[in-house]
Amino acid sequence: RLEMDTDNSYVQNLLLAAENVEAFKKAIEHDIHKIVNAVKKIFPVDGKTPELATVIQFLKTWFETEHIDRGLLVKEWAKGNRVSAIQRTESGANAGGGNKTDRNPDYEHTLDTLDVEIAMATLPMDFNIYELPGSVYRRAKEIVKKKESPFKEWSAALRATPGILDYSRAAIFALIRSAHPEFYHYPGRLQGYINANLTETDHENPTEEALTAARHTPEKDAVEEANRQLAAARGEYVEGISDPNDPKWVKTGTSQPTTEPELVKNVGNGIFDVSALMQNSSTHGTETNPETTSNVQVQKADSDEKQAGDAVQAGEGDLGTGKEAVTVENQNQAETHQNNDSVSQSEPEAQQNVPESQQEEPEAAWPEYFEPGRYEGVPNEVYHAANGISSTQVKDARVSLMYFNARHVEKTIVKERSPVLDMGNLVHVLAL
Repeated sequence: RLEMDTDNSYVQNLLLAAENVEAFKKAIEHDIHKIVNAVKKIFPVDGKTPELATVIQFLKTWFETEHIDRGLLVKEWAKGNRVSAIQRTESGANAGGGNKTDRNPDYEHTLDTLDVEIAMATLPMDFNIYELPGSVYRRAKEIVKKKESPFKEWSAALRATPGILDYSRAAIFALIRSAHPEFYHYPGRLQGYINANLTETDHENPTEEALTAARHTPEKDAVEEANRQLAAARGEYVEGISDPNDPKWVKTGTSQPTTEPELVKNVGNGIFDVSALMQNSSTHGTETNPETTSNVQVQKADSDEKQAGDAVQAGEGDLGTGKEAVTVENQNQAETHQNNDSVSQSEPEAQQNVPESQQEEPEAAWPEYFEPGRYEGVPNEVYHAANGISSTQVKDARVSLMYFNARHVEKTIVKERSPVLDMGNLVHVLAL
């Protein structure tokens, strides 16, 4: 009779949902009576007609749930929490998971996902706890897999806490990051700390105090900072975090560029002061009569002077555009022409006599051990003199052992005789 009542959409949805759930069609009359009553509690008959997909989801979940947990399942669904299962702690208490929290509504929060959050909370860096950096998430999964401390102790304590899945992510982070770093060594003290401090009223909207204690940093640069700290934890050199004086870092012979004083000063109106430039030259120190070079005029020069001017620019510093050469007017034109054809041509000689830097470059330091692999910029004698094995050596050793085993032990490689092989052996013997 109910099947004929096509105007009753509530009944039609329930019948159609039952036809799409295999467990419902095989259920006994007692279970059918109980699940129909459960549907009426969750979706009142006089209320809004539920969607067909929602009814099918509940029917499947109800039959998949243990008998002892079906009452809790109905209560959670009646409150609007569309949980897929009732999760319990190891002691049998309800682990929760039905309340709305600060997590994504489509995110299924379980005890396993709780472990990942615990592992991330034990990391030292600050980051956006709602937009997790990929490097942080991968490191947390590694911690869970290896069961590292203090994650292992925190996980055991929080998994045993009833209703733990109902708390927000911010509350979990704040609880772990506000604890004394040595609490995890003492299970009793750790459980007492959790019972006293794990308090939250609005799981969906954590307070500012909780977010601050969780060290939630929504800034964009938080991801980069987390990546830097993880790189330092992996043993990579990170500027500002790693110790540059640590002997394990490879030091090259490069030195910091020193700032040199301005050798050519622009006085104005096309006049340049090159007194500092002349003082650094070798010819200036040997001349008996010092030249007056306070004011010089920039003039156009031929191609040779331009080439010399470019050399001065490259060796001594920035001399402007480098397209014009600097010539020095002197009272004694003959003497200047004899010793130096021009200031621009004399400067490369001074540059050759006087080195740019008086400091000796430090010798390159190389590690005594190399992991197998390829290294750029490392001399061959340094790499093979170290206590390491190259990738080529590893490959050669592997291939040789495989061939020896197949040829002489397993006898899978058979030596086939042929006229060509016999002729080759004969020629080889004659040559020897």
